[in-house]
Amino acid sequence: MNLSDYQAAYALWRRGALAEARQMLEVAWGQTGRQSIYGMLLMAYILRDEKRPVSELRQIETLLTAFAEAPEKNVLAEAWSLLGSALRKLGENRLAVDALLQSVAIEPNPAQKLVECSNAIFAANSVESYDAAAFQTLYACYNELLAAMMQACGARPYPQPTWQHEKIRIGYLSADLRDHAVGQFVRPLLCDYDQDAFEVYVYSLVKREDDVTAALQKSTTRWQRVAGKSFADIAAMIRADEIDVLFDLGGHSANNALPVFAWRSANVQISGIGYFNSTGLSSCDGFLSDVHCAPEEQSPFFVERLLRLPETHFCYAPFKAFPPVVPPPCLRNGFVTFGCFNNFAKVTDGMLMLWRQILERVPGARLLLKHAIFDSDEGRTYTFERLQKLGWTAEECSRVDVRGMSKDYLAQYGDMDIALDTAPYPGGLTTCESLCMGVPVVTLAPRDARHGARFGASFLANIGMAELASETTERYMELAVGLASDQELLTTLRSILRPKMLASPLMDVKRYMRNVEALFQKLVREKEKSR
Repeated sequence: MNLSDYQAAYALWRRGALAEARQMLEVAWGQTGRQSIYGMLLMAYILRDEKRPVSELRQIETLLTAFAEAPEKNVLAEAWSLLGSALRKLGENRLAVDALLQSVAIEPNPAQKLVECSNAIFAANSVESYDAAAFQTLYACYNELLAAMMQACGARPYPQPTWQHEKIRIGYLSADLRDHAVGQFVRPLLCDYDQDAFEVYVYSLVKREDDVTAALQKSTTRWQRVAGKSFADIAAMIRADEIDVLFDLGGHSANNALPVFAWRSANVQISGIGYFNSTGLSSCDGFLSDVHCAPEEQSPFFVERLLRLPETHFCYAPFKAFPPVVPPPCLRNGFVTFGCFNNFAKVTDGMLMLWRQILERVPGARLLLKHAIFDSDEGRTYTFERLQKLGWTAEECSRVDVRGMSKDYLAQYGDMDIALDTAPYPGGLTTCESLCMGVPVVTLAPRDARHGARFGASFLANIGMAELASETTERYMELAVGLASDQELLTTLRSILRPKMLASPLMDVKRYMRNVEALFQKLVREKEKSR
């Protein structure tokens, strides 16, 4: 294909005219009988945006086979990155990590290498077999790449600050201060802080602001939009504001600005809320946690120390209006419906086999799954083929219902009797929403589990339902099967779970902020003593 055809197709894709862009590429390829590496990569993006993950996957695989020796290393690296993202969407997390690390290996741009390594670290959290040593290897890679990037741009950390303020200055760094899972947990931090003792500064990486963004802006001392700015410029802004505690809310999630920590622009630097595992950075002084997620202050999965709050390190303050709780659907259906609305990328083969055993133990029971992967025919087909490869029979597959995304998803909890959490990457927001809709959540949290794997256990402990957290897969199954056999208990839980949530530390804003702000004050005092 010629350059003008590619440019025209690219312009159509940028405008969101996906079908037209795809057709233009197909016509050009048909006329010339040749496909360019750029055109094939553009087709992968088009298929991604059309929510055709399997076609996207096949397209990238074809590109990487046809152009394996191409000189355009940046394009090949981008293709490997897209492949990793597509594999993760389909639940193939081990392969996703391998693809992303391949992108790291051939990417020529130091800053983009760092992004791909961060993506690999994020994907690794859904891999059951990743142990502490494997994570530490990834962290070492990330730190090495970050040091190389700093050296390439001639950057150096700032010296230890000596400023003192009448009020402690807290800076929040995030790309998710919007209608996003993180947005449902940060309102107390930004809007309910003690204004006599603290000043709040926000460094927002949000590209598309919305009503949640607007609501969060109301009580802050200073809100700065930093999307598109360099890490060095963001660090300089933080330094100029003389921030006492810089709190990263993203970790290794998408569009994060973790590299800013390397400049050491703030007095104390911590992470948490929007991520569940270590940043891997020696320049991070601590990671926000609680006594339920972190048995000790140190963990082999972490580089930084765990800052353990006495109850919960989350405060659920939703921007949503919840529909009424309805009776458990088993009363009208005559069978029990298990369900999971978690991101399907978290659903490992191990979880699918565990859920299969639960269905075997509960005759007539069904499994309801809901996620964007099921918006497309090919996403649904791929999932059922995956089940069959794992040994699910046709009859067992017929007991699985899949649904795509929808605005009324909260009401659809009314079609679920019992929520089955994922492991080792559990639900966060979905667990809170399930409990608010009266649906009990069974979670798996082994005693030696990674920090993030214990989120569900922390939520349940804080609402007085710790008995629904299990340390073994056998106990997980026993809990699920036991609940399924007790309609009276399911009916009772339906009526009490929302009140329990509302009355718990998990939604007690004042109580939560007292604990968080006491931690902030402690961290500043410790830093002052260490000077």
